[in-house]
Amino acid sequence: MMKKIGLSVVLLGVAVLTLTGCFTKSSRRFIEGKAAELSKVYPTENLEDLFEKFPGGFSIWSEDLYDYKEEGYMFQSVKLRGDGETKQIIGTIVSEKVTSNGTKAPTEEKIYEGGVVYKDGRIQLMDPQANATIKNPKLLLQEFTINRKTLSKLKMGRKSYSFETGSANINYTLTDPILNNYMRVEQDKELKMIFYIMSGTVENKAYSYTLDIKDGHNSHSELFSGYKEKKYKLYND
Repeated sequence: MMKKIGLSVVLLGVAVLTLTGCFTKSSRRFIEGKAAELSKVYPTENLEDLFEKFPGGFSIWSEDLYDYKEEGYMFQSVKLRGDGETKQIIGTIVSEKVTSNGTKAPTEEKIYEGGVVYKDGRIQLMDPQANATIKNPKLLLQEFTINRKTLSKLKMGRKSYSFETGSANINYTLTDPILNNYMRVEQDKELKMIFYIMSGTVENKAYSYTLDIKDGHNSHSELFSGYKEKKYKLYND
């Protein structure tokens, strides 16, 4: 009988500790603290400096949805990969025009697809003769500062931690000179800033985040992942 009681007490204790851990991970303090760890890379004016922090290389996926209207919008995706061995930062770009078709699926027209390279502090087309334009030759990562002190002063919207996936997110409403300039909007216009934190990052097993800036339907997002060891091949390998 005493053994059963003892076992029940142990199981109850484990359950309480588990629940406490889950509730802690859903708190603003915890999620905001994880988001603030982006201070490791935001800002990094010269992307080549990221190799010092991530010797295995890194990947950056930047997406812009812009010129949104009822009839459609423009979309551009830039994927960069930094190779820890060669110290090259190259990738791909895709630009599309998306047209709304009422209740039907929107029509996607590819405007341009090609290679890009990071050089002289900017993202540049590999083909200098290409009839295309990179919307944001410099990443927000190169200009915007993120730290816990700044985040703690912002007006928080929603936050959540998923018990199923182990991922978390938190969003804020703000005006910021750098963000507003980057999004090409008035200085007094409020923007929405969302941090998506992957499960491996929450558990301190990886370093992977998505930062999403929204101006109504228009948006700019950057997914950053840093590696201690090489995880991928370069664009033209």
